[in-house]
Amino acid sequence: MRLLLIALLLIAPVSAISVSYEISPEIVLPNGYLDCFIRISNTNINEVDVYSIHFFSPTVEVFPQSLSVGKIAPQSSYTFKVSMKSQIVGRHVVEMHVSLENKSISLPIEIVVDDKFPQIAVSSPLYRGEVKKAEIMISSPITLRDLRVEALFNATPKVHYLGTLSGVAKVEFRFSEEIEELRFKLSFYNGKSYHEIEKSLKANYLESRGLATNLQLSRDILFKGEAVNLSLEIVNLRSDEVYLIEINAIGNGKFARDYAKIERLGPGERKLLTFVFSPRESGKVELRINYQDYFGSKHEIVETASLEVLDAKVLQIVNLRTESTLGKSRISGEIVNYGHRSVLSVTVSAFCNESRSNYFIGEIKAEDYETFDLEVSCRNATLELSWWNEARDRFTSIENIEIKAFRTEEVGSFSPLIVAAIASIAVIALVTYVILRQRKK
Repeated sequence: MRLLLIALLLIAPVSAISVSYEISPEIVLPNGYLDCFIRISNTNINEVDVYSIHFFSPTVEVFPQSLSVGKIAPQSSYTFKVSMKSQIVGRHVVEMHVSLENKSISLPIEIVVDDKFPQIAVSSPLYRGEVKKAEIMISSPITLRDLRVEALFNATPKVHYLGTLSGVAKVEFRFSEEIEELRFKLSFYNGKSYHEIEKSLKANYLESRGLATNLQLSRDILFKGEAVNLSLEIVNLRSDEVYLIEINAIGNGKFARDYAKIERLGPGERKLLTFVFSPRESGKVELRINYQDYFGSKHEIVETASLEVLDAKVLQIVNLRTESTLGKSRISGEIVNYGHRSVLSVTVSAFCNESRSNYFIGEIKAEDYETFDLEVSCRNATLELSWWNEARDRFTSIENIEIKAFRTEEVGSFSPLIVAAIASIAVIALVTYVILRQRKK
């Protein structure tokens, strides 16, 4: 609100007055009304007779255009209000003529009509292929009341209510389409006048950075029967949130889990997921990442990696030893884990006909070994080695073995029973010889 005080002193012994006025609002739109409050004060000790007041302007309408005042008592004042409006943009001067008893006073009143406010601008970047979050900045040099901003395109929300605005305010609209021109309707009160205006903004779009994904393998060359880690990092480089992120793992083999889900990933957020995979053969493994944006639009990213599976198995039996005595066969050796991670529930078994022997080892750590010792009652046996890897995949290795029979000419292979029998025969022969010799005497 602008206050203009003009002190008009009539250098006359009979009268002296001062005139002041206030304008609200200071700036109006074309055809907008402003109020001009005028105060005439009598500063003399005698009363003053104000005959009439008239307003003149070729570009501004004044309501009322003239009025009568009458006498103003000493040390008192008279206050009244007129309204003004103009259709023409620019600065205008309204001449106010005050007719007194002996004089006539002319007072200029300046008003400003401007069609440039309020101003709006897009203060945030917009990206292709993602939800657009248009941050709209609204500014006004004067106070606006009951301000309402409506998007004239498909946006969420459709309308923002700002109430009173004096200065700068920001509102946000979300939309999915790539609209070249963003149109808005602003409705508000400027002073006591209601206005509706439309504003258009040209939209410039940047390329979306989307979701960044990175798939890493703990190892790309494997033995048969071992597992590998697939580490997937997902980073949201978009300016908006994404939802219902689903990851499906596909490959010729077995996954400890082949599905994962992330409910929400905000701008700049990242997630790290790990899949454990047991490949059956060389080839590719694939991760499909599907997600949705704020409006439900679906997107997909595919990550692939190659694996080579060697012809050799991760668990192997080495230093196999066998021996057979009195119908029993003994089998022993070491089981070596050539892989880069543990194997679980390792069991080695030997069986033939009705005879079976099991040896449970459990876990064998990476690049480590364990020993075993089995006994069966046959010479031709089947040796079975089984284990689970960390992808919960079971493997079995089977080997047929023939155990050599005991040979008597090999002294080192005499059993204790045979030695005892020979010793008994020798003792009996010695006793018989002593008895016969005593009879001869």
